[in-house]
Amino acid sequence: MEILDLLNLAALILLGAGFLWKERRAHLLRVAGWSLEGVYWLAKAPHYLGLDDQFNAIGAAAAFPVFLYVAYQEFQSYEWNDDYPPLRFVAGAMFFAGMGYFLIAAFPPLSEFMIGLVAHQSVWLANLGGYEFGVGETTPESAKLIGVPISIVLDCTAIQAYLVAGSFLFGCRGPWKKRVLAFLIITPAVWLVNLFRNAMVIVMVHTSGVESFDFAHNILGKGLSFTALILLVFVAFIQVPELYEDINGLFELPWRNGPKHDYLKFVGRLYRDRDSPGKE
Repeated sequence: MEILDLLNLAALILLGAGFLWKERRAHLLRVAGWSLEGVYWLAKAPHYLGLDDQFNAIGAAAAFPVFLYVAYQEFQSYEWNDDYPPLRFVAGAMFFAGMGYFLIAAFPPLSEFMIGLVAHQSVWLANLGGYEFGVGETTPESAKLIGVPISIVLDCTAIQAYLVAGSFLFGCRGPWKKRVLAFLIITPAVWLVNLFRNAMVIVMVHTSGVESFDFAHNILGKGLSFTALILLVFVAFIQVPELYEDINGLFELPWRNGPKHDYLKFVGRLYRDRDSPGKE
C-alpha cells in the first residue's frame, strides 16, 4: 500500500468516526479528516495530468481548497457547539463512498469481475454497429480490448457514481423505502449510460484513431456522464426531498455566520407544502 493510499485511508477513518460519534469533539475528527483528504486529492492531480486526464486533474486540484473550507466550517461548528446536519451528512457520504471504492480496489477478484463485466458489455454494445471488437486479457487493473488500442479500467465501470449515489441516499434523512427506490432507479440508469459512453469511446477511437481518445473520453464521454448525473440528481431530489435539504445546506455554508443557521430558508417550491422542513 502506497503512502497516498494510507493518507486516504486515515482521512476516511477520521471522517467516518466523526460521522458516527455524536459528541462535540467529533467536529475535530472531521476537521482532520477533511484536511488530510484535501492533501490526498491535491497530490493525485499530477497523476491524472500524467495520464493526460485534465478533467480529473482539475477536479483533484480543486478539491484541496474545497475540503479545507469544509474543515474550517467543521471547526466553526466545534467553536459554536453547533451540529449542522449537512456537514455531518457530507462527512458520512464521503466516508461510505471513499471506503467502498478503497475496499473494491483492494480486493482484486471483485475489481477484476467488475472490469471484465463492463468490458464485455461495452464491446457487445459497440458491436451492434457491425464491428468485431473483443475483450482480451483481464486483470484486476484493466481489460485489454481487441480491435482498438484502449483498455477498460475500474474507473470505466462507473463505480464512483454507484458509491456516491448510495452514500448520499443512505446517508441522508428520509423514509428508507424512498431512498431504496431512488437508488434502484438511479443504478440501472447509470449502468446503461456508462455502457453507452464506453461504446462511444471505443467506436470513435477505432474510426478516428487513438489521437481522438482524449476528446472522446475526457470531453464527450465525461460530458455525457455529467449531464446524465445532473438529471438523475433531480430524480433523487423529487423522490427524497431530504437529500435536497442536506445538499442545499452545503451551498448555504458561505452565509453561515453563527450557530443554528436556517439553511432551509430558500429551499424553493419543492417544500411549499412541507409542514416542518429539515426535521426528522
